[in-house]
Amino acid sequence: MNETKINWWNIDVGEDAVPSIAAAIANGHISQGPITAEFEAALAKLLGVPYTVCTTSGTMALSLSLLAMGVGPGDEVIMPDRTWVASANAALLLGAKVRLVDVLDGGLPIMDTSKIAATITPATKVIMPVHLNGRGVDMEGVLKIAKQYGLEVVEDACPSLGSQQKGRPVGTFARFGCFSLGMAKVLGTGQGGVVACHNENDWKLLSRIRNQGLSGTSMDERHDVRGSNFKFTDLQAALGLAQITSLKKRFEHQKKIHAIYAQNLQNTASLQFIPVDIAGGEIPLRAEGYCKERDRFIAEMGQRGVAVAPQSLNLSSYPFIGANKKEYPFAQRYSQTMLTLPSGPDQPLANVEKTVEIIHSIDHLF
Repeated sequence: MNETKINWWNIDVGEDAVPSIAAAIANGHISQGPITAEFEAALAKLLGVPYTVCTTSGTMALSLSLLAMGVGPGDEVIMPDRTWVASANAALLLGAKVRLVDVLDGGLPIMDTSKIAATITPATKVIMPVHLNGRGVDMEGVLKIAKQYGLEVVEDACPSLGSQQKGRPVGTFARFGCFSLGMAKVLGTGQGGVVACHNENDWKLLSRIRNQGLSGTSMDERHDVRGSNFKFTDLQAALGLAQITSLKKRFEHQKKIHAIYAQNLQNTASLQFIPVDIAGGEIPLRAEGYCKERDRFIAEMGQRGVAVAPQSLNLSSYPFIGANKKEYPFAQRYSQTMLTLPSGPDQPLANVEKTVEIIHSIDHLF
């Protein structure tokens, strides 16, 4: 048994974060304040939008956007079957119902936009395409359908910061686009989320919802907008700002990791590697594949010192969603088979190469 341990995810926020956080504490910048505003401006510049609003998580960024659109009990939100359960929870927490769409038939686990129209009902209010791990959904198709049926669109780009589609960052095509700042992302602040928006009225609305419906700090201000405490903190913002300058380097590293796997796992029996369109501007968050004998593959790799992470079930697998698995045959391909190979912006390339070597060494077992 190999004692060497290669983790499935590797990220280092960097030594620059230590003095940044210390300075924030020394200056009394703990809760949401000027450092958060600075971080939001930096994110807006990165995404090429006029405004961003930071909040407690990617899930809450989605809920915040849905709240701003007036989503509530009785409304429906359309999303793909293949996504992390947080996408659904963001809508369910508001009392809305989730309606699912299958993924593409062709080896990519992203929303099939040609099936959206058939899913729309009189109760449908929002379409939520999910740009899954850097792979962009056809936003031209989504927006065309939304306009035709008078629907809103929220982009769930939580796992896709940095990816582009036709030269434009995913998460910036619709009225709102949401990103996660969790530690299993390329930019991590421990917890956190971001909403990107395009006009001042939406920015003000999101900011009020984030702050109990208040536009400022006055306790006697009239509350005429539903909200809660969804505020960010300056400590998180300081941690995020310390990483902004290294993002380009991280994106390039992610692409190098993907290239090693893509070039060396083309003909393996044990695993089918899932591509990302690097040439088209997509940036992979994680290196992903699917394996019919996933549990055994993970166990074999683990015995050899390599951690491989199973990915989550499809939304239709959860009883509280109330969907029929049989209606989403292409998504079901991934539910019990999809996994993550060692990845991350600080994953040594030597670890990736070692992982490839070990996969080849066990391939005959499958």
